Amino acid sequence: MQASSDQDVSPGVHGEILDGRDSLRLVRIRLALTLVAVAIIPFAAVAPIARAVLDDTRTGLEQRLGAEADHAATEVRRELTDISETLESLASSEAVAAALATPIEDPATAPAAAALRGLLDRPSGVVTGVVVADVVGIHARTGSEATAFAGIPPRANRTELNLVAAGTASPAIEVVVPIPPAADGPPVGWIAASVTVQGLLSWSSPDAAAAGRSVQLRGPDGRVLAAIGPTAGINLPATVIDMAANGSETSEGTAWIGLAQLSDWQVVAMAPLPVTAIPFPAVATLVGLLVLLVGFIWWMARQIVRPAAELEAQRSRLHELYETARDAALRDSLTGLGNHRAFQEALTRMVDQSRRYGTPFSLVLLDIDEFKRINDTRGHATGDELLGEVGRLIRATVRQADAGYRIGGDEFALLLPSTDVAGAEVTTRRLLSRGLEDRPGGRYRGPISFSAGVSACPAIGKTRVELTAQADAALYRGKRGGRTIVSVFDPALDHGHVDEGMRSELSAAVSVVIESGALSPVYQPIVHLPTGRILGYEGLVRVGQDAGFPHTGALFDAAEVAGRVLDLDRAALDVVLRGAHAVPATTLVSLNVSPRSFEAPEFNATVFLAILRHHGVDPGRVLLELTERDAIRDIDRLRTAVHALQQAGVRVAADDVGAGNAGLRLLSQFRFDAVKIDLSLVQGGASQDQTLSVLTSLVQLARRWGALTIAEGVETAEQLRMIRQLDIDAGQGYLLGRPGGVLTTDRIDLDTLAGESGPAVAHGSSAPSVGVVLVPAGAADGASAGGLGAGGLGAGWLPGPVPAVVAPAPIPTAASIISGGAPNPFAR
Repeated sequence: MQASSDQDVSPGVHGEILDGRDSLRLVRIRLALTLVAVAIIPFAAVAPIARAVLDDTRTGLEQRLGAEADHAATEVRRELTDISETLESLASSEAVAAALATPIEDPATAPAAAALRGLLDRPSGVVTGVVVADVVGIHARTGSEATAFAGIPPRANRTELNLVAAGTASPAIEVVVPIPPAADGPPVGWIAASVTVQGLLSWSSPDAAAAGRSVQLRGPDGRVLAAIGPTAGINLPATVIDMAANGSETSEGTAWIGLAQLSDWQVVAMAPLPVTAIPFPAVATLVGLLVLLVGFIWWMARQIVRPAAELEAQRSRLHELYETARDAALRDSLTGLGNHRAFQEALTRMVDQSRRYGTPFSLVLLDIDEFKRINDTRGHATGDELLGEVGRLIRATVRQADAGYRIGGDEFALLLPSTDVAGAEVTTRRLLSRGLEDRPGGRYRGPISFSAGVSACPAIGKTRVELTAQADAALYRGKRGGRTIVSVFDPALDHGHVDEGMRSELSAAVSVVIESGALSPVYQPIVHLPTGRILGYEGLVRVGQDAGFPHTGALFDAAEVAGRVLDLDRAALDVVLRGAHAVPATTLVSLNVSPRSFEAPEFNATVFLAILRHHGVDPGRVLLELTERDAIRDIDRLRTAVHALQQAGVRVAADDVGAGNAGLRLLSQFRFDAVKIDLSLVQGGASQDQTLSVLTSLVQLARRWGALTIAEGVETAEQLRMIRQLDIDAGQGYLLGRPGGVLTTDRIDLDTLAGESGPAVAHGSSAPSVGVVLVPAGAADGASAGGLGAGGLGAGWLPGPVPAVVAPAPIPTAASIISGGAPNPFAR
């Protein structure tokens, strides 16, 4: 890990995988909105209930008022009909006939007036006056002198019974009946009675005023002709009016009079609505139900939030454990700087960014002067103090954006982003100057001197291999020139750079391997841990001993420098699939491909499936392992390819999960059928509690996604016991079966293996005859991965880990690359 450790960690990966705080906040917001919505629903439901209760009250009141209005209209109709019939009877009497023959002043009209007075004495008392008249005028009169008859003397054409409203101040009804002649002919006169409208209404509704109701008699134009009781509505509070149905404070009941002459007249009965529209028990019940509902919603909300909070805590814990384990895996414990693996990841990432965005950076390689002499003469403790002091010196000198690494015993590296060669020289000389100063407070108080080699991207080199080779060459030139020297790579002086002649030589060597068929397939079993049954085989390749390369890692390093990785990938894919016919049809064939391969225009899911068909391999038997050793440029193109392969039946696995950043972004972007846990976690989990915690969390996540879990690098009985205790589905490693050309299909006795000590042969230290595991094209640390190149149809099954390296060669050449010697600037 570098001086600023957070630079090696991809923020997007952690945000997508391990940080659940944003998701939990979103859950809480949605839950709050749901709670508000659900709480509003009961209130919205209560409103119609309350309105219905009020409407019921109003409806009942209107029914009663309607009955009262109908009763009053019936009484009015009955009274007017009785008066009309009485007048008809009087019109046929002799007294009325005699009155018509004499003037009104003649005493002979007295009998007629007496007969008319009977109408005034009716119980209703609504008749105020009666007259007998003809075309000449009135012949007899009784009642109030103020009674005015609008139709007297009647018009000549008045021949029928008439009910006429007369006057405006005190409306009255005239009931006019014709007096028949002795023989056929027109009426000889009329008898008319004046009926007070107010009295008629009071007679029909005697109890209205006492009950607090109002009754009105309205004419054809809606004008109130008579009224009893309150004539205006009671002034109620606004809240009561709002609660009332339809927002009205009174209810009405109406009835028509029912007489042809008064067809447009109606009786209207009114009463105020009661203030207490909803009974208190009903209100109390509704409030209680609402309280219970809100309480239930709150309880449910807590039940929903609690698991989300626990998930957030678990993800945060996984994040912390991952950071701790990754720090331990990528940090040099002695100096506090990043180790060789962290350096390789960071350098690859910066080269990729420079290629994509043109971002410049510089690489500085440092070598402590006379470190071996100090270590031998003053002891290893002093040597360790010196290394630790160099780490502190680097952290105190470089910028926060810069990164420092310890990549070997006394070798260090600096990655300086956005820095050209001149800036790198200034930083390195400042570091050298501070190292030569006295440090009274430091553990190692003597002067610290070192030599340095500088290269820059893209000004000097453009690939990881070139940059490392150039800085190495400049460093060794400085050492040969006399120590404490900062040297910048110069093609005229340094011969470690990649020139066209070297590329041609390496390309020719790669062509010999491809054309001679020097690659052979090997297959390593993947064992089902609960049963010991073999689930499948991972296809690998290794190079023959007479091919000029000591191991396949050196072959692919040479192919990368020569630009022949795609050709080598094609050859490796053909070799593995050609030998896959020996794999039992009931087991899987696991193939390794780098995601970067699917970003190439000439390679996609269709091409990959065509290769499988050419070799007669059913896609349903293929487990495609994807690893993320290099940065992914086009995630959408990769997603399209993976989806198409899964649709065709290919199972897809995330490879090397837990190896630094490898696999984490892929896990966040895709739904995998299997998760292969990197050997660093498997081998570290048996001895480190923090690594075991990370391993446990990864297994839990994979199980939650429904993915098969496969542990890689199982080499000891202790590791086997551990992964079985964690309920990991399958295992792969030297203890369970070494890669080889001869396949074993027998069930493996895992109980016996777990009780015995497995071989303590670490990956990267076995002889080529033992077998190899997959590494990506150009990888340096021998980690298990696939390496399909940037295009083409080949697969990148690269054997690794590699045997122990030999003594360094000061000037790298094509021969040193082919031989696998170290320091190999193209495999660093």
